Order: sequence, then structure tokens, then C-alpha cells
Amino acid sequence: MVTYLRVLLVLGIVFAIVGVGLLIASYVPIPKTVMRPVEVPTTTMVYTIIRETWLDETFVVRPGAATAYCNSFPSGTKLYINVNVLSGGNRDIDFYVMDESEWRVFKAGGTFYYYVEPSRTRITSFSIVWEPPSNKEICFVFSNSFSIITSKTVKATIEYERIGYKTVTTTTTTYKPSTEYTIFNELMMPGFVLTLLGIALIISHFTVYRREGKT
Repeated sequence: MVTYLRVLLVLGIVFAIVGVGLLIASYVPIPKTVMRPVEVPTTTMVYTIIRETWLDETFVVRPGAATAYCNSFPSGTKLYINVNVLSGGNRDIDFYVMDESEWRVFKAGGTFYYYVEPSRTRITSFSIVWEPPSNKEICFVFSNSFSIITSKTVKATIEYERIGYKTVTTTTTTYKPSTEYTIFNELMMPGFVLTLLGIALIISHFTVYRREGKT
């Protein structure tokens, strides 16, 4: 009987200790190191061909009037010119390309000079690639001066292409250590059961011990 009671007590203590340990483990976060992907951007300058839009407008040119857009371009620039007359009369317009000084003469009603290429007269739709003179203020003139009563709606797009440096961003994936905390909630129920079983065994030990009169 004494051996039986000792075994009962030892089992109760062991079960209780293990159960309490499992309960504690179910509440205490356990750190864990994991490797997480990190996107690292890298910016470099690339010497390449750059093509951008300088003009993209839809506008109305009144009868007897003209509209101009002026700009200067660096050496080696190519212009991609597209002109479309959308509405008005015979859907035609005069398109002149000239220096800014000649544009002032044009507005004053004087005799002006323009670049034969890429200028056009009475155009409805027109596209051309042209390399302008460098470092000069160039004006693109849309003239409806030949019309007396009809306005013209014009869609004009001019893109420029040049060789230069362009910023390029690339992304590289690397892995860096990160700490995660894990809680083993699944240990709570076994820990609770073992703790109760251990307490029950310990109580049973003392109950039997007292019943036998060994207090």
C-alpha cells in the first residue's frame, strides 16, 4: 500500500508540473528567426535614346488668325510632328515653322521667312520627322489667315527624341532576418488536463493516506 501511495503521489506531482509547464508555454511567446524578402531599389543613369512629348494640344484657330507654339531644342534632337485638322470649313490649315524673330514679323503683317521643310500649306493631316537647328527659338505656326469666316479645330502633337542620360530604377530582392513570436495555443488544453489530473492524483494520495490512518 505504501508503494502504491508513493507512486500515486509521484505521478500526481509529475502530471501537475508538466501540466503547469504546458499552460505557461501556451501563453509565453516563443521567438523565432525567419528570413523575410526585402525589395531594394537601385537607381542608375543610362545613356540612351529619350523620346518625350513636348506638345499635345487640341485648339481652335479663329478666321484670319494664327496660333504658335515656340521652343528651343538641343543639338541632335529629332521632332516627330503630327497635325490633324478636326473640323471647320475644308478642314485645312497653313503650317509654318520659323524662327521666333520671323514669328514677330508674321504677327506684324510683314514679309516673313520660314523653313520650307517641314512647313506645309492647306494641310488636313500631316506627319513628318524633322531635325531642328540647335539652340534657336523655333515657332510652329498654325495659320488660318486665308479663312474669312470659318474657325478651324486643330490637334497637334510634337514629340522630341534625343540621346541623353535617363534614370532607370531596378529592384533586387534580398533576404534579411526577422524575429517572429509564436504562441502554442494548442498546448493549453493538454496542460489544463494534466494539471487537473495531477491535482486529482495528489488529492487521492492524501485521501487514501488519511483513510489508512497515517497522518
